[in-house]
Amino acid sequence: MRTVLAVLLASLMLLPLASSASTQVNWDEARISADSDGGTIGGISLSISGNSTSAYSEVSELPTVIEVYTATWCTNCVMTEGHMEDAIAESHVELIHYHDHWFQVNDPFGSNSTEERWESMYGHAVTEIGGAPHLAPTSIIDGERMHFGTRAKTDSLTEDYRTSISEGSSAPLTGHIEMSISVPENPEQGIEIMWDISGLTYGCEGVCPSLSLSPWIMFVEETAHYPEGSNGLEHYSHVLRETLQLQGEEGAISVIPPSNWDDDDMSVVLIVDWEQEVSDSGSPLPAAGLSTLLCSLAALVPRRTSQ
Repeated sequence: MRTVLAVLLASLMLLPLASSASTQVNWDEARISADSDGGTIGGISLSISGNSTSAYSEVSELPTVIEVYTATWCTNCVMTEGHMEDAIAESHVELIHYHDHWFQVNDPFGSNSTEERWESMYGHAVTEIGGAPHLAPTSIIDGERMHFGTRAKTDSLTEDYRTSISEGSSAPLTGHIEMSISVPENPEQGIEIMWDISGLTYGCEGVCPSLSLSPWIMFVEETAHYPEGSNGLEHYSHVLRETLQLQGEEGAISVIPPSNWDDDDMSVVLIVDWEQEVSDSGSPLPAAGLSTLLCSLAALVPRRTSQ
């Protein structure tokens, strides 16, 4: 009986460790914090080439948000982005490509605002893995899972990305988000953007850790032609031109959008960063070190009695 109890105790105490290890096989943490968990949802998009239009989506129907740090000089990025396209296949995603901008002149697409968002959200994690906050290629899925560089953690990068996409967002949220835009005949005079994330519901009961939400708008150009890039790609897709952090769960703002690089294919994308405090009560068992486990098992081992 003591042997059975020992096996059960070992299984229960090692289960959280096994579970944690299984979720870390194909990616690294995109946001490193001992005090909170976080990520990104959203990805609803509206073209500014038309007039007034609106978008509404339930959380369960939102696309997977994939943020990629790339550059027109990055040859490896062409390869990793090809693997990403294969992994996406028919999945519902919103791709956003950040382009290298600071301290170099060989990529015309990035901006101060795009670099600032990347560094504030993911710079710490990228630095811990690669040694600097802005490194191409790096891919972030749902604002939670980071894939850095070109080395696969499984058989291929395609499999890494596919598994990560299928994982889905861990955001404790239900409900919906909304956005609408009003575009004048000359968008250079400014467009009005209205957002509303107040329809999001925190899926928590009882005593809950605090949750904060931060909406952003992203100006994304569908394609841009730049044959001067040294990676041979020439046509770049999902190019992030500017970002703007919004204030409050709902409101309206007038913004002058960035100029189109070439074709009239600029869109406004609404995303929402979420951050939840880590609760110590999340595990059904207290954390135990190796010495605690060994002592507990030793107490259950049958002892031979002297005759």
